[in-house]
Amino acid sequence: MDGALERLEDLRESLDKGHMLRLVSSFPEHMDDAWQRGRDFARAVKSPSFSRIVVCGIGGSAIGGDLVRSFLRERLKVPVHVNRGYDVPPSLVGDGFFVFSSYSGNTGETLAAYRSLRQAGAPCVAITSGGELADLCKADNNAVCEVPGGMPPRAAIAYSFFPLLQTIAALGVATVGEDEAQEARDTLATLCQRYKLQGTGENLAAELAYRLQTKFPFVYSCTGLLDAVARRWSTQFNENSKVLAHFGAFPELNHNEIVGWRTDGLSSNDIFVLSLEDREDHALSRKQARIAMEIVEPLCGGVVHVSGMEGGRLTRLLSTMILGDFTSVYLAYLNGVDPTPVENIDFLKQRLREST
Repeated sequence: MDGALERLEDLRESLDKGHMLRLVSSFPEHMDDAWQRGRDFARAVKSPSFSRIVVCGIGGSAIGGDLVRSFLRERLKVPVHVNRGYDVPPSLVGDGFFVFSSYSGNTGETLAAYRSLRQAGAPCVAITSGGELADLCKADNNAVCEVPGGMPPRAAIAYSFFPLLQTIAALGVATVGEDEAQEARDTLATLCQRYKLQGTGENLAAELAYRLQTKFPFVYSCTGLLDAVARRWSTQFNENSKVLAHFGAFPELNHNEIVGWRTDGLSSNDIFVLSLEDREDHALSRKQARIAMEIVEPLCGGVVHVSGMEGGRLTRLLSTMILGDFTSVYLAYLNGVDPTPVENIDFLKQRLREST
């Protein structure tokens, strides 16, 4: 593997102009800062009457809501909804507490959703590095958790995750222990060192990237702790590696998608399946996944079972997530691209600005 890591290091030096690998490797430090900012902010959050929490965001700012919901799944006293779009369904407005998450503070969809609620007077806070969202919230006397700017939103995942987690805990609808956070922080520090190109021993992230070359990643999980992580892996492959990717969850995909796996299917051998597995996955969902793989494995171009993460729920969630983050960056190098630029998104935003 040493020669393979050396090749990736050479590619990093020539391709990674935006320093995405450095940002991914800095997750433990980001976590420390985000945890403290979230804790300080949460002390000032008022707890009005509500029966649901609604996280309004999109892209890299929304995935934090998905991950928090997955982590707190069994602990939540009220449901958490993640709203991706320009407006908010009326059914969520009357009894919701809203968290607007926009890393830049200038996300069009999130700003539109915020404006749609201004007249309703719904209780809300924001998590952002500034921008128009911070200005609007301050003008309306809504609390803002300000986070450091200057990163691509997907690389600021600690800042969309931990302040939200602290806010939910402060609202009294779930509990999060300091010991859980410390275990996760210590484990992620170890993993980030292991997955670096200068690390020692096995580098699973680099191995996966080499196996994914020229393949179409399908990221599967069971519904539960890791379904949001499967989404994160898929979108990281999209944005960092610049490849199409897909995610799905058992048992749902066994009621539709599984039918598409056929011997005469279109280039199914080009698909590489990454099965994210957790020890708390429902026993019947695990059984469904095992049976489905009997159909899938002979037809696809490879399968890797990502399992065995140790520690508590928070540690296992973030450990699985960070492996995907590193893998997506190394796959970008092997694809000959800088992980940071998102030219198609920039093009879309420019065309939207021109048409308004």
